[in-house]
Amino acid sequence: MRGHNLLRRPRSLARSTAIQPLPRQPFPRTPNNASQTAASATRSKSSLPLPPSSLFQVFLERYNAALHRRPLLVKASAASIIFFASDSATQRITEPDKDWDFARAGSGAAFGVVATAWLHYWWGFLEVAVGKRLPTSTHRLSNTLTKVVVDQAIGAPMYIYTYFVITNYLQDWNATKDKTSENAKQLLDKTCNKASAMLPPTMLRHWTLWPAVHTFNFYYMPLHHRVLVQNLVLVGWSGYLSHLNNGGLMTPDGEMEVTEEIMRRKSYRSTPTTVQKLQQQMEGSSPMRS
Repeated sequence: MRGHNLLRRPRSLARSTAIQPLPRQPFPRTPNNASQTAASATRSKSSLPLPPSSLFQVFLERYNAALHRRPLLVKASAASIIFFASDSATQRITEPDKDWDFARAGSGAAFGVVATAWLHYWWGFLEVAVGKRLPTSTHRLSNTLTKVVVDQAIGAPMYIYTYFVITNYLQDWNATKDKTSENAKQLLDKTCNKASAMLPPTMLRHWTLWPAVHTFNFYYMPLHHRVLVQNLVLVGWSGYLSHLNNGGLMTPDGEMEVTEEIMRRKSYRSTPTTVQKLQQQMEGSSPMRS
């Protein structure tokens, strides 16, 4: 019992010898070198020019954002710029000695707006109409080929015909001095007849390129990007259309006129002239020399 009491410590001693917590000392604040280094590196990177891949990615992101907000306006604006620039370049290449024709380039830009509005709703209709009978999830290839056939049989001829009507009408109307309703009606009839004559040979050229382009376009590209793919190909094709529309394509009537002119010149060359006839008569009537 006594030994047990010896082992016990007095309460006052236990309190005095209890471990007291050390007061907290504020640590000196040192600059975060890692964060500062990262921030400076970010600033230096932002000041450097972006590589082409990054520039294209930024452009595509901004284009998609604008396309989501105003799809028809963005598509029509892009098409009008492409047609205007392509026609201007075609004038420079094919006719370098002539002055730049603003009316010709502007008529192409006007058609770009009209054609893009047409394609926006036409392709949307095709997507719904064909998709009901041939769903993309189960008949993707059949769906694509059906849309290409319908588009090339109905949409493409209307597209080309409208191009010839709009561009020729605007160019001729700009050159018309007496702008009356009667002249406007006659000019419209003239341009429609010219478009009808130029349509068949142009469609033969059209079908050598566009069915393959639209097969790729309808199969791989989503609906909202298909007009963009078409516009990229139109950079070259619209210039070719402008060349055909301004003397690069001979219509059947034009071919007949050229053929008649060639035959007339051949017959004129083969028919003896009046001078030749007189010479022959003089040679026949002259006395024979001994």
